[in-house]
Amino acid sequence: MLTYNTNTAILLLIFNRLDTTQKVFEKIRSAKPKRLYVAADGPRDADEAQKCEIVRNTIINQIDWECSLKTLFRDKNWGCREGVTQAISWFFENEIEGIILEDDCLPSDSFFGFCSQLLEKYRYDERIGHISGSNDQCGNKRGDGTYYFSALTGVWGWAGWRRVWKDYDIEMKSYPLFEQFNYLEKMPSHAPFWAYWRHKFKTHYENKSFNSWDFQYAYLNLINNRLCINPNVNLTSNIGCSSAEAAHSDPNNPASNRKLEELDEMRHPTFIIPDIIADINAQNFEFTLPVLKSSSFDSILFLEERLVEATKKIHKYSGIIKIPKIIHQIWINENELPEAISEMAKTWIVNHPDWEYRLWDKRAIKALLINEFPEYLPCYESFKYDMQRWHSAKYFILLHLGGLYVDVHSECLAPIDLLLGNASCCMGMEPESETMEYNKQKVIGNAFMACVPGHAYLKMIVEDIRVNFHKKFSAIPFFQIMESTGSFLTTRVYGQYGEKDDITLIPAELVTPLTLQEIKMILHREVTQEIEKKVEKAFVIHYYMRARKV
Repeated sequence: MLTYNTNTAILLLIFNRLDTTQKVFEKIRSAKPKRLYVAADGPRDADEAQKCEIVRNTIINQIDWECSLKTLFRDKNWGCREGVTQAISWFFENEIEGIILEDDCLPSDSFFGFCSQLLEKYRYDERIGHISGSNDQCGNKRGDGTYYFSALTGVWGWAGWRRVWKDYDIEMKSYPLFEQFNYLEKMPSHAPFWAYWRHKFKTHYENKSFNSWDFQYAYLNLINNRLCINPNVNLTSNIGCSSAEAAHSDPNNPASNRKLEELDEMRHPTFIIPDIIADINAQNFEFTLPVLKSSSFDSILFLEERLVEATKKIHKYSGIIKIPKIIHQIWINENELPEAISEMAKTWIVNHPDWEYRLWDKRAIKALLINEFPEYLPCYESFKYDMQRWHSAKYFILLHLGGLYVDVHSECLAPIDLLLGNASCCMGMEPESETMEYNKQKVIGNAFMACVPGHAYLKMIVEDIRVNFHKKFSAIPFFQIMESTGSFLTTRVYGQYGEKDDITLIPAELVTPLTLQEIKMILHREVTQEIEKKVEKAFVIHYYMRARKV
């Protein structure tokens, strides 16, 4: 076990949970730090006051070793955002460096020695901003040392320095400029997950009532290009996720209740370079999404300029587009197309004079199923919601004929030949605002889809529909539709599909650029400069306001 320097101070953050706090305290008690700081937020109501008081008294009364104790016990409840920030600031006002443990972050015995040794080694090294006790590599060793360097900041048991924390800005005042420069898309560890990070950073900047402190700290290290240290074995575990009183109360979080490991020696890595693959794997692990092969990253295009440049040369040659030039749209309502939707349909015809245009109705869809997919007709007719039939019809049409399916609530701003290039399958991504609302990193949409006939991905989708059409995914109709036939289905099947290089994911900025709020603003003739900029870059605008009506 690594030797802990007991002169390294420890901050323990407590609140109202005696069970988890006691377990964390027992580890601190075994380590016997010479200086211990205990901070406690105030109760939220009278009923909680007794719990908070019990936790405070129990911990303080168990300090039975020679120790200098400082406490910061609040009467008022400040919440995670202000309460934790104030406590850490108080700690670093008194210490130049130290270890921080929350009441549900259980450390291994080696954690304390790991932190104290590295705090000393990198005390004056401005390249290093943070020491984490977590390891999310699922047993894979990174580099040649006991630890490796990362661009991610993990705070479930960590250590740091005053020199870093002094620049902590809870309001993230520099964020608008950071976003303006599109830095996330240029950072290798963050680019594949840029939508997630942009949403989190933007939310914490705009919403001052958002009860969190750690994304601001991650932002601090990111904008200063500081590296974080991660151990090659797991030294901390969050044991509080199953509690309703926890800040992170997701019992299914894959990073919670992890097995603790120990270290017998410290070997410093040869190179001080962030491990990008480790960071990507860690985020895939945390977000519980299928791991993308490194070879598939090039098929996920985030910038319009890159997309245009990549397809210009291809487009010079006639007939190079593999996908049949057929535009499919569906209207299953018995009435004629409303004028607004009819006008949007014309934009597709005008921008694609050499493409065939087909508008499918109920009769045409049923005839297709009878003639080409009779084995799927029973499940199609047994769906509870028309929206399920509408969704599933898209896949049958593309599987049989190929071409482009585009939702009728979509307006075409420019020819989409350029987007398709010589791909055999293209799928438009859902906008960031939608994916974050569903707590997902990415959603493969089904409002803009193009493929060659008989594509294997479409085969997997329709087979999933056949196998699961009786399955109850959710009691909520909207989510039942999304999981059984909608974009949650296309996302799930994409995760299972083995040849991801065969699918081009078209970024939402090009085919679904606007948020729901921005669409409402356009319909009320309220167009901002930001909306204008988004529209200028886009090929398609999807007015998806009605997508949630069953």
